[in-house]
Amino acid sequence: MLGCAGWRGDTYYAHRTPPKRARKETTFRFGDPGAGWNAVRNLKDVQVAWVHNDLGVIELHAQCDDQGDSTLDQYTDHMRIDWTAWKVDSQEQTKLLGRAALHTVVTAELDGVARRNEMWVVKKNGCLFDLRYSASPTQFERGRKDFAKVVAGFRFPVRG
Repeated sequence: MLGCAGWRGDTYYAHRTPPKRARKETTFRFGDPGAGWNAVRNLKDVQVAWVHNDLGVIELHAQCDDQGDSTLDQYTDHMRIDWTAWKVDSQEQTKLLGRAALHTVVTAELDGVARRNEMWVVKKNGCLFDLRYSASPTQFERGRKDFAKVVAGFRFPVRG
């Protein structure tokens, strides 16, 4: 019997089988961004996502195994693939999940459209997590508090 993957409520449930894939996924919790954010399911390479018609997109991604031993700066820089005009607005070394984390805000363009992105990147227990909020520059500040709720509720590992 195959275990289900996906998310319900405040928890992403990893695949239980097949074992090869299960080793590369994990179960984690997160906060609720609040009213107006609609869940998006079945996105490639993204376990959890919401879209708000006025405020943007929030995505959570986890990868266990095979992520290598790059620095948090290098992982963050890797997220610029497909983006142009990448400008770091702020970046700070901080803590998330009791581990070193890199918190970054950038302004960039995707297919010629300007976006602001807030990202958290952290490694823990062999897993790499990136949490991202993306919005138009004019709406970015309005959605940051909702993204902060998602990050504040982020928990790993989840037992039981």
